[in-house]
Amino acid sequence: MPQSLELELIDVYRYEGFMGKRFRFRIRGSKVYINVLANSIEEAVEKAKQIISKLELDKQLTRSPDSKEKET
Repeated sequence: MPQSLELELIDVYRYEGFMGKRFRFRIRGSKVYINVLANSIEEAVEKAKQIISKLELDKQLTRSPDSKEKET
């Protein structure tokens, strides 16, 4: 994940019957939220980074408005 994208921890909660905790992150400066199930904050951050990478959100969110206009 590029350093220009930062994760903000929004909430941590636990559901009865589920192992681990649910961590909710927001990508700073966007309206994108990522929810992961993990046992620790470190594991949750790694899972969130994997999701961002897999969905290529880092590329989409770091594009400048000018680059989008040039593609159309």
